[in-house]
Amino acid sequence: MALDSKKHATLAPGEAPSRAGLAKSLLSVNDIVPVANATEQAQVVDALSATDFPVTSSRPLTTARGDARGLHTIEVSRGDGVFIPASGVPSFTSKANADTWAAAHSSLLNVGDRCVAGPADFRWDGAAWRPTARISGYQAGPNPGPQPSLITQAGTAVGTVAADGTGMNVGFPSAFPNGVITVVVTNGDASPSATDRVRGAANVTLSTFGVVWENVTGGGGLRRANWIAIGW
Repeated sequence: MALDSKKHATLAPGEAPSRAGLAKSLLSVNDIVPVANATEQAQVVDALSATDFPVTSSRPLTTARGDARGLHTIEVSRGDGVFIPASGVPSFTSKANADTWAAAHSSLLNVGDRCVAGPADFRWDGAAWRPTARISGYQAGPNPGPQPSLITQAGTAVGTVAADGTGMNVGFPSAFPNGVITVVVTNGDASPSATDRVRGAANVTLSTFGVVWENVTGGGGLRRANWIAIGW
């Protein structure tokens, strides 16, 4: 047998057709396999491991899982025992389950990756799942349509702080359309020393702000700050 341009098994030049060759050719097709649940996904992986086409990074397995959320049914495994939604947004029943999964598979995550845990939305900051910004909507006005109300955004940020306390810059998840009333910043849990503390926000624009620290130890480095901003 040989591989064609789509990496499907096919008859090699001069090879006689056979029932076994035909079966191998069909098995090599990378189609989307319907499965009922994760148990059946694992059974498909186990069955393929005994063939010439085990699930690997070079031959991933794509399934349509019947018990997944509607927009997350298509999942892909690359042979590591983990199925990742094709949407790139894992879904968990709780934050605790999301944390457990991340502890076991953190190598699959990059800063900024998103997950849904229960009804809440989280982003990966390189060490943990953090709640995403919460943004209030617009308040309906009488005429001619919606009138802007106060908009609240909040989040947590990790950035490199210089020895002089500058260098951490934060972008609002959504730019404020008109103005920023206030930005309140507090120490996050990544501060390596009790002497490090946030002085406040600086250079606030509709889309970004800087965080200024004082009493920075160790010549600076990564720090985390929690923030809340109110604008309109």
